[in-house]
Amino acid sequence: MEIVCKTCKKPFNAHPGETASAAIDFTFGRKHTFICDNCKAENILTKAEYEAIKDAKDKPEAAPKPVVTVPKPVAKPVAPKPVAEVKPVAQKPVGAPKPVAAPKPVIVHSEPVEAKPVAAPQPKEGKVIVDSLRIRKDHNTSAEIVAGLAYGNKVTILGTWTDGKNTWAQIGPDQWAAIEHNGKKMIEVV
Repeated sequence: MEIVCKTCKKPFNAHPGETASAAIDFTFGRKHTFICDNCKAENILTKAEYEAIKDAKDKPEAAPKPVVTVPKPVAKPVAPKPVAEVKPVAQKPVGAPKPVAAPKPVIVHSEPVEAKPVAAPQPKEGKVIVDSLRIRKDHNTSAEIVAGLAYGNKVTILGTWTDGKNTWAQIGPDQWAAIEHNGKKMIEVV
């Protein structure tokens, strides 16, 4: 998917792993940060902005319509109308401004309104689709290994992180597993 950088105004391609991570962020009601390949600037997009870019890409551009010019008819010269004579109007003397009454307060009696809690975004589920997958303390391959997963294991994805090439899922406190690493998908988000 091609995105135009908000800083350098040049288009750049969002990596498929990054678009997958964005979809997860949008599911959680969060914005997603895309990194420009050209100037390395952060481009923070809302779901609505992302969908607008995606929709524009999916719609074929209409062929430009030919412009047809039609000569305008030439107007006949019109004789100017005589200007009416302006007569001065007598003005009344202006006195002190009249005081304006202060608005009366409005008292509204109503029943107390109970605040309804807003549902927090629910975590997503994922399924490991590689033979083995390391769980690390942070979202990079040099971070300490704290556990491992095997093919078919299910995980709860609490959040995601991406650098534009690799996408990581946070599956617990200080527990990260790669969703996609070096172009290889490791976890299928369900």
